[in-house]
Amino acid sequence: MRRPKVLILANLLDFSTDKVCVALADAGIAFLRLNRDALADLQVRLDPVAPTLEVRHGADAWVLDEGLTSVWFRQPTYLRNPEGRVLSAAEQLSRSQAMAFVRALSVFDQARWVNDPAATYRAESKAWQLRVARQVGFEVPHTLITNDAEAATSDRFGSVVALKAVDTVLLRERGDQLFAFTQILPVAECREEDLAAVPVTLQAALQDKLDLRVTVVGDRLWCVAIRCGGGGVEGDWRLRKKDELAYEAYDLPPKIEALCHALMQRMDLVMGCIDLAIADGRAWFIEINPTGEWGWLDTPDRPIARTIAEVLA
Repeated sequence: MRRPKVLILANLLDFSTDKVCVALADAGIAFLRLNRDALADLQVRLDPVAPTLEVRHGADAWVLDEGLTSVWFRQPTYLRNPEGRVLSAAEQLSRSQAMAFVRALSVFDQARWVNDPAATYRAESKAWQLRVARQVGFEVPHTLITNDAEAATSDRFGSVVALKAVDTVLLRERGDQLFAFTQILPVAECREEDLAAVPVTLQAALQDKLDLRVTVVGDRLWCVAIRCGGGGVEGDWRLRKKDELAYEAYDLPPKIEALCHALMQRMDLVMGCIDLAIADGRAWFIEINPTGEWGWLDTPDRPIARTIAEVLA
């Protein structure tokens, strides 16, 4: 029976987790990967008091106990991908209990979690992110979460406003996947019928900005500037075609780099993806994702996966 030192909690189609697994294997680190969407293929026995976890798959068997060193928690605490159909009772039961089982593995509290589920849960709140970012010293655009159209005034936000979801929107409808991006709108276009249905985030729009993606793992940090045609991207850069964008290494000023580490420490995170924007000669905090994507930025010059593997080891 094998006794891996590292536990990985992910799902089957996560490319970034694949890269971490390869890095761990290359380093000779024994690990066990449990995919939330494939738990039915395994036989699991969790003693929450010991704690001990036994996992079997055919003739293969693993046991996790006090010798577990670390856990790579690649799970958002909110499931944001509802089906565009009514789930059967069996499907609802399977999904809810599978996620509950993953959360139950927090009994391995002697291991280092990257990131701790409780810290992830709180860090996923964009409102809390903005408050903590301001507390540690970041510049934060004026922000209001509201369903009141009268709140969208030029006195508060200027002539244009950035309209965002309060939380990530990922929906399914008749086979289509729907995602909400940041929209830059004239304040006058914010109508009551658009805002009254659900709360939205209104934020002062940053003009002539340069978007930065900062990936932090432990005490390591990498920053790229996101450019299109040699310049910055107006609005949400994710709306541009991938082949139009370039991700260039960017040297953060020491003060801003220190703020990124202070934010991570304040939020009790080991790993996170921070979005900043340079505008008016200042670095503005946009958001942080504790389970953000970074796989496409992993290069020999930015060994993100290898560094995660080293932290887990």
